[in-house]
Amino acid sequence: MQSKNTIGYFRLLRQNPAFRNLWFGQVVSELGDWLNSIAIYALILKLSDSGMAMAGAMMAKLLPIVLVSPIAGVVVDRVSRKTVMIISDLLRCGVVLGFLLVEDQNTLWLVYALVIVEISLSGFFEPARSAIIPSLVPKKDLVTANALSGSTWSVMLAFGAALGGVVVHVFGIKTAFILDASTFLLSAWFISKIPTQKTSLEKGSPKQTGYQEFLDSLRYLWSEPLVLVLSLLKAGLAVAGGIMTLIPLMASQVLSGSLSLGIGILYSSRGLGAALGPVLVRRIFGESASVLQWAIAGAFFLKALSYLFIANSHSLWTLSLGVGLATLFGSII
Repeated sequence: MQSKNTIGYFRLLRQNPAFRNLWFGQVVSELGDWLNSIAIYALILKLSDSGMAMAGAMMAKLLPIVLVSPIAGVVVDRVSRKTVMIISDLLRCGVVLGFLLVEDQNTLWLVYALVIVEISLSGFFEPARSAIIPSLVPKKDLVTANALSGSTWSVMLAFGAALGGVVVHVFGIKTAFILDASTFLLSAWFISKIPTQKTSLEKGSPKQTGYQEFLDSLRYLWSEPLVLVLSLLKAGLAVAGGIMTLIPLMASQVLSGSLSLGIGILYSSRGLGAALGPVLVRRIFGESASVLQWAIAGAFFLKALSYLFIANSHSLWTLSLGVGLATLFGSII
């Protein structure tokens, strides 16, 4: 029997062509992202069986978001969000094809450079995608649209990582990069079918500089302590959640062969955990403010226990269970 949420998702996609095209673009783009991640990790481990080499790739994936996010927020308020997403997709297609040039350890530096550029472009795409949703759906459907977009990330992580592991294992790393590049072209095509929306400035919003907007947001957070605390939850998770960037190294320690499949399985476990967490809390306990507060506190504690479980795992399956549980509790938070 279908849940009300599932029925709401199908109704929204059926009745709203603009949001449907945006969602299709998200699906294929995020599918390509996880194909790409598996291929990159497999390539680095193939060329250099070094923890430092893998750490470099992880840093290249994390740092650009910190630097780009403040700039991206200002850009998507001043430039057509549709245009930002299409340009980001087209540029990422070209960047991903650049990975085909990496042949040996001497060109390993190119991997890091391309990753930085690709993640920086993604840092523009995601805020634009999130910001355009309210202009595509009625207010009554906004919660459903945001929930669908959030759950899509989890599902595509699980599916895309598993598919990436299979593609790399069966067809090779270069095939995965080519497929990833094609997903960006397909995403750009879907997004091109969305009606062009006016930016906030074109609608007559006050013309503030990006610096002024940033200061206003800080003042607001300072005046609302509860919102400030909630806004810092993601940062708190990121500090502890850095362990998830070690998944490729975890797989290399518990598997001697079929490394790409092992990485794919671990990332799929992460996706399944992320998808199940909020659903379980909502179904079992409900959505009252007190329930959500206790869920956040309890999930932090249980997530810590999951990391201890990961630290003492010595097989792919126990490691998968630990990764899935850690991500489940993180998604609850």
